[in-house]
Amino acid sequence: MYRFQRLTLTTKTLHRHHNHCFFSQAAAAIIEEPPSIQTTLLDGLPEPGPLETIFAIPRSDSGKNVSAKERKAGRVPSIVFEQEDGHHGGNKRLISVKKNRIRNLVNELGRPFFLSKLFELDVRPQFESDEVIEKVRVLPKAVHLHAGTDEPLNVTFIRAPSHALLKVDIPLVFRGEDISPGLRKG
Repeated sequence: MYRFQRLTLTTKTLHRHHNHCFFSQAAAAIIEEPPSIQTTLLDGLPEPGPLETIFAIPRSDSGKNVSAKERKAGRVPSIVFEQEDGHHGGNKRLISVKKNRIRNLVNELGRPFFLSKLFELDVRPQFESDEVIEKVRVLPKAVHLHAGTDEPLNVTFIRAPSHALLKVDIPLVFRGEDISPGLRKG
């Protein structure tokens, strides 16, 4: 397969090579696309599948004392930002999620995989309630863990609608690095 890519030359480049100018600013080049790469899943690592659900309840206040009360009640204070750069504006929603659910997900997936996986967030009036206030697809942006106990202290989510373009850190796993001659030599 081939695709066309527009080449743009600056006027500085055109003046420097005015005698050897073979392209106009509207010229196109043919670039060969690389063949598709077959991917395989590694044993022991999370597999892609349907979105897992995290249940949440709304909260109205924020602050150190409110967060401490939430943690004492077995919940993790969290926030959902409307846009990726939510710290500089945008809509945000204060929520609380169950501590056990976040701890299990982080332990099961691993922290890097937890931060690169989409989740379905169900916001309800109470955890036991069947009424859903809001159902949204989210991506965890940050999870803060206690230094000594690895208990989740807070989680920051970003709304991830299907049309959104988000930057995600993808964890890379290298196979065979224990038998690589280059790595053994240092």
